[in-house]
Amino acid sequence: MRFSSSGGRFLLQVGLGLGGLWLGAAPPACAQTVATSSLADSLNRRRAAAPDTAQLRLLLADANVLRTAEPAEAKRLATLVVQRAGAGHPAPQQAALLLLGRMANAEGDFPAAAESLLQALRLAEQRHDLLGQGSACLGLATTNKNLQKFDQSLEYARRAQALLSQAVQAGDARAAKPLAIAFNNSGTALMGQNRLAAARADFQISLQKARALGDSSVAVLALYNLGGLALRQKHGAEAHRYYRQTLAIDQAEGNEQGQAESWLNLGDALALLHRTAEAEAAYQQALQISRRLHALPIVRVVYNGFASLYEDNGQPAKALQWQRRFQLLNDSLFQEQSTQQVAELQTKYDTEKKDAQNRLQASQLREQQQLIRRRTTLLWAGGLVALLLAGLAYLLVSRRRLRREMEFTQERQQLERLRAAAVLEAEEAERRRIGSDLHDGVGQLLTAAKLNLHALSEELGVPTVGQQAMLQNALDGVEDSFREVRSISHNLMPNALIKRGLAQAVRDFLDKVTPDGRLKINLEVVGLDRGGRLEPTVENVLFRVIQELVQNILKHARATEVTLQIIRHAEELTVLVEDNGVGFDPAALGPDAGIGLKNIESRMAYLGGRANFDATPGHGTSVTLEMPLTNALVG
Repeated sequence: MRFSSSGGRFLLQVGLGLGGLWLGAAPPACAQTVATSSLADSLNRRRAAAPDTAQLRLLLADANVLRTAEPAEAKRLATLVVQRAGAGHPAPQQAALLLLGRMANAEGDFPAAAESLLQALRLAEQRHDLLGQGSACLGLATTNKNLQKFDQSLEYARRAQALLSQAVQAGDARAAKPLAIAFNNSGTALMGQNRLAAARADFQISLQKARALGDSSVAVLALYNLGGLALRQKHGAEAHRYYRQTLAIDQAEGNEQGQAESWLNLGDALALLHRTAEAEAAYQQALQISRRLHALPIVRVVYNGFASLYEDNGQPAKALQWQRRFQLLNDSLFQEQSTQQVAELQTKYDTEKKDAQNRLQASQLREQQQLIRRRTTLLWAGGLVALLLAGLAYLLVSRRRLRREMEFTQERQQLERLRAAAVLEAEEAERRRIGSDLHDGVGQLLTAAKLNLHALSEELGVPTVGQQAMLQNALDGVEDSFREVRSISHNLMPNALIKRGLAQAVRDFLDKVTPDGRLKINLEVVGLDRGGRLEPTVENVLFRVIQELVQNILKHARATEVTLQIIRHAEELTVLVEDNGVGFDPAALGPDAGIGLKNIESRMAYLGGRANFDATPGHGTSVTLEMPLTNALVG
């Protein structure tokens, strides 16, 4: 099998509007909050106090300020500019249409983007505005590129280059930067047509112009495009050279996300050159930075890069390990994206449903008026109503009977659950009692014994060397015993689980079981800090199961590395525990050896979940725990 790598950072196509530089391939805008922010309130008050002659200018300026933080409000303001400007104010109307076009491009609404940008282009042509025409053509090149219409995209990009070149020759210095960008647009269109040599030439021109202007933002864009082109042609050394330059720029500017992406691309280039150790190091750098930034989409691509690297180098076990991590994280991100899309569809469905209900109510009213006028149908209507009432009564009786049966079943299940909960709570209470007895009872006795031995040492004066060694051995034995009792007491009643939740309790437990660092444990927690804590009983059960799995690894697996993932989805919690130890054959376990596994399975069944064991002698062990989050949250 073959796991596909990222292939470098996505090629970007950019356009320039009057509001500044923007990325035409930007991701969809996030959903905005309904309430207007304090920034929008402040801008609204400023416009209210301004004279009428300045209203259009202020509306346009505020729309540009809000286009990133509050795109919905920015779109509303830009639309007001278009409506109020009319034929008497073409300049602000043109600027507002350019802004609406690039915002529609960013949101993925390409038909709306094309409509706004074409209107802006017509106004710029009427005003003989070369910079405005070039900006509109850049936006249309981006729109057509996103629609996979590469011929039209290239045509608009070439047209933008001609217009902006004329503007530069006419002395308009503002057109120099968008001119450099226009060659990136044409390069991406040529890439879409698979005209790679021509694309490289345009990217090189863009890079030369950007360096002449001293503009690192356009230069790094051209370098990424050149690197992506080199990876596509399997020219690993060339791609490596370009991505080293992008990394240097990102580091100089303190762009951490850019550094993570540059390291990721360097890893792809080094993997292509079969420089496995260096590729691993590059991917590790990308993984470290992206985890610190909590940039999960980059983490996902790094996982896939590791999987491809090990697959290509004949290490299927490592490849499968990284592919599993990629799949789990990919499913989590897809779930979040799907949840957002479903919410948007639900809102649209509710609106349409309400309209349909209104239409239905109007239709029913007309029918009732017709029935009133037709008095001869009253008898038939009365009989029909009687039949409907009889049928409804029958349905109500049947429904009541079914409801009682369902309530009996639910009550029986609830009693079984309460019985299981009582057993688990009794176990936890006994653990706490034993831990408290060890800490307050045996611990106090050992402390008293230590103090008595110290007092005896002072009472005896200066004993012989042999006696002194025996006394010191006794003191050391008491001290070791006290530490052991304290450790057992804390394991039996972990305070972190009670006060700070499951994730912190697991972290504290892992810190204690590997104090010497001989066993490397990788812990990843995703989504557990949102949506409130789990029920105490659920946290206790999961903690004990994780504790038992890790203790089994320490006792039996002879592993050097363990990966523990706790991922919270919208409706499910998943725990993955993997080790690279000696593994085992579950079918060959005896009755006593299988008690631990059955205990884990029974505890997960109590939570309504399940435990899956994937173990093979000599190839490590993987345990996956899955449980639904229904009724598992506090409150």
